[in-house]
Amino acid sequence: MKPKNSGNHATLCLISALALGLCAAARAGDSPRPPQSNAFGKSLEDWQDTYWRWALGEVSIKPDANGNAVVRGNVVLMPLPSAPGDGTAASLEVTLKSGQPFMIPLLMLLGTSYSDGTPNDVFASSNDFRNINLSLKLDGVEIMNGSNAIQYYTQSIFDPSIPLAGSPPASAWIWFQGIGMVHTPLSVGVHTLTLDTKNTYPEYNFSVEYHNTWHITVQP
Repeated sequence: MKPKNSGNHATLCLISALALGLCAAARAGDSPRPPQSNAFGKSLEDWQDTYWRWALGEVSIKPDANGNAVVRGNVVLMPLPSAPGDGTAASLEVTLKSGQPFMIPLLMLLGTSYSDGTPNDVFASSNDFRNINLSLKLDGVEIMNGSNAIQYYTQSIFDPSIPLAGSPPASAWIWFQGIGMVHTPLSVGVHTLTLDTKNTYPEYNFSVEYHNTWHITVQP
């Protein structure tokens, strides 16, 4: 994941990720936790905070046998393909154990503070995450689109903030906002997930486009 700085200093991160929605094709047990539930011991907002403190390098998590970061004993922080955001396709091979739930972001903005007197980034309008241009498919069946993604929207300040080294004058990550999901375990077998999305964020005069694929093997 490579954050990009806009002309307004805000840092926009579109996370090419997995967010499995309810659909007729979903198998028993394969469903996202309700947005306002306390999924596996944390709220969705708290899971976002945990994910980003790991992804941004503030905390390290010992990987399991498949190389995944696992927290609270069993919940996988799902890795993301390395994609530049210019429409270049990217893919990732992931192996999970049977019974492992996972948390993953979908669309995110991350704000920073500055050491040169530049005002801190401010939250964007939540309207930027409504009716987004997005199609997510599981094994060829569309399971999420822009019309319902806003149900999984959260925003919060990082408390404490996360130091940001090597990118002056940006000095710390101070907030996140966007869409993510905690998902119950997938069934044993091989799954293919694809995400196609192209979005523009007017406040920052910034656009991104992703075409990403996850090849997920769930072990018995």
